[in-house]
Amino acid sequence: MPSMQVKPSARDRIIEAARAAFRSNGIAATPLDEVAALAGVARPNLYRYFASREELVRQVMIAEVRSVNAARWERITLTGPVRPLILDSLVTGHDLSQDYMANVTLVAEAASITAELMSHDEGLAAAQYEYWGPLLDYGRGRGEIAVGLSNERIVRWFLTNHVLVAERPELIPDRDLRSWFSDFVVPPVLAAQGGTS
Repeated sequence: MPSMQVKPSARDRIIEAARAAFRSNGIAATPLDEVAALAGVARPNLYRYFASREELVRQVMIAEVRSVNAARWERITLTGPVRPLILDSLVTGHDLSQDYMANVTLVAEAASITAELMSHDEGLAAAQYEYWGPLLDYGRGRGEIAVGLSNERIVRWFLTNHVLVAERPELIPDRDLRSWFSDFVVPPVLAAQGGTS
């Protein structure tokens, strides 16, 4: 029996076209005419699906977060101590984002837009929590996450550091991201171990 492929909706085609165009040109340099052509729709039809260019960019960023999250779940299993899971998640998320954002201009634009949207956009925050919520809850269940920190604060901490290393990688000694995350980003979110002061 032949497999049936689901044809993507016009909205999904537009988002994927915008992702491809942004990857090639950067966000600011991508004309909406190019996005429309790649999606196979007339430019005026873009506004049937997205109220503005900003809304399209927002939806592309959410789609990218979900894509990175899906790839992380393929690599990470909720077993064992949470510290290495968080560390691997941070490094993997950074590497996957950098792979998508191979265009140097796009790295700075996307990091800046992500930071701006995370300050007030519930949709992007929800996409981040789709990944981090289960991981942090797993760690809480094991007693390994600091009691006084909410998932929201922890995710904001992780994203603050993600923006830092995406925009200014030269600030990381020897560009050793794994050590940076391991030494400075992960420890503050972990529960204190007995006998330390």
